[in-house]
Amino acid sequence: MTTDPTESLSLITRGQDELKAGQVQIDGALEAQGAILRLLSEQLGVVIEKLTPALDDGPTMQELLAELVARVGDNGVLLRRIDRRIDSMATSLPDDVVRAMKGASGTNGYGAAANHGADGSAAS
Repeated sequence: MTTDPTESLSLITRGQDELKAGQVQIDGALEAQGAILRLLSEQLGVVIEKLTPALDDGPTMQELLAELVARVGDNGVLLRRIDRRIDSMATSLPDDVVRAMKGASGTNGYGAAANHGADGSAAS
């Protein structure tokens, strides 16, 4: 360590000059980064503007949801109608099977209605 006050003052002055030079570099870097951020912000604004529809352009979210709810309701009606038809088919199935069996022909052409079994043998 030096004891000469002049040397100490010159070291302090050089250190301050280095700090000022570093601050100038930092200020320049911050300015450049600020310019880049402004440019990115402007570009992002353009992208958002292009992706955002106008207020009167196309259906609103409420209209889309209302349409979906209506379609689900319509599907519910259709499904209930299909269920009723299936229930109706299940209750009429035994009669349909009997009619089909009476009119069906066996493997060799003999029908169940002619007192022959499904394999063509005479029914007892």
